[in-house]
Amino acid sequence: MGVFNYIYSNKPSALSELSKEEYNSLLVDICPKKAERAFEKAWATRNFEIEMYWKRATYFWAFIASTFVGYFALISSDNYIKPDSFNHVEVYFLICIGFVLSLAWHLTNIGSKSWQRHWEVHVDLLEDAFTGPLYKTVYPQQTFSVSKINEIVSLVFVLIWFLIGLKYLIEQNLIRSFGESFTINWFVLASTTISLFVVIAMLFGHGRGRFGSRPITMYKREVSYSPSIKV
Repeated sequence: MGVFNYIYSNKPSALSELSKEEYNSLLVDICPKKAERAFEKAWATRNFEIEMYWKRATYFWAFIASTFVGYFALISSDNYIKPDSFNHVEVYFLICIGFVLSLAWHLTNIGSKSWQRHWEVHVDLLEDAFTGPLYKTVYPQQTFSVSKINEIVSLVFVLIWFLIGLKYLIEQNLIRSFGESFTINWFVLASTTISLFVVIAMLFGHGRGRFGSRPITMYKREVSYSPSIKV
């Protein structure tokens, strides 16, 4: 994979739409035991996706919280109020890390919910033959979505880091009018450029899940018996 493909990928989808009859012929009207196992597998994988959803959230929370701690420790130190020839760029490094992690968390939340919903759709379509419409029969007319609220919270953190970054640039006098001459802080420029490349790669490149065709080649490992050693 080239660097350009890592940042941007236009790989076409290889998905083909299934009619209701085709879906039933593949998963419902087959051997009853296989259909039941498919239903149980859909339930189990749906529960697994929910478990992994919160594990991923904990993973990102730990890193983002650590980044916040480091950021506030740096801006609260006595050295931060002193002049610095590099504009205290280590603070900006942490801001970029926090922004990228928060965006990654937000996109991961969306991806995790998508896979959870994928298996819930299978449960919806398969359950009638085994348990009846249990999962489709609900008690409340309207409620709150835990995963969607979590998506909103993660998006808030993305915006917070963006505003903190803007505050840093203004505070360090790195955003000026076009008529004024200024010296480029190459560390800030490099950090911003790398962060933008990572964001683009997550949104349009390697970070996107695409159901393209997947040609594979299998290989065989050679295994040989060791000669027995007589004692």
